[in-house]
Amino acid sequence: MSDISKTTINLPVELKKELKKLAIDEDTSLSGLIIKMIEEGLISRNKADLISDED
Repeated sequence: MSDISKTTINLPVELKKELKKLAIDEDTSLSGLIIKMIEEGLISRNKADLISDED
């Protein structure tokens, strides 16, 4: 990931706490965890789109 674009998002306090705990458990940063989750979500969404296109 050589090109990075900084952005700001507003998260509910409790959600941020849960994400921080998960990041610690996975030995990564909050940013790293969120990037991973977004990438996984995009992959999952793309797979779902492919399946629905086959119908």
